[in-house]
Amino acid sequence: MFQCPACGELLEALTNVHCRTHHHASRTELIARYGTPKYVIPAVNRDVQRWIRDVQVIKRLDFDLAQAAARNQR
Repeated sequence: MFQCPACGELLEALTNVHCRTHHHASRTELIARYGTPKYVIPAVNRDVQRWIRDVQVIKRLDFDLAQAAARNQR
């Protein structure tokens, strides 16, 4: 994981999308201004668990509900 040098947000990769939407600069401009993103190996603490839960597109509850619905249709 990488940490944005401007805001400190943990990212899988520092992308132009993040840089443009959050900082109104290109990735190259952001790196020139703030430096390279820091590579972080996060310890799985409460904040990291919350981040993982928030960024998942399909949540465990969605999967469980779909499985339960499929079982009930038989």
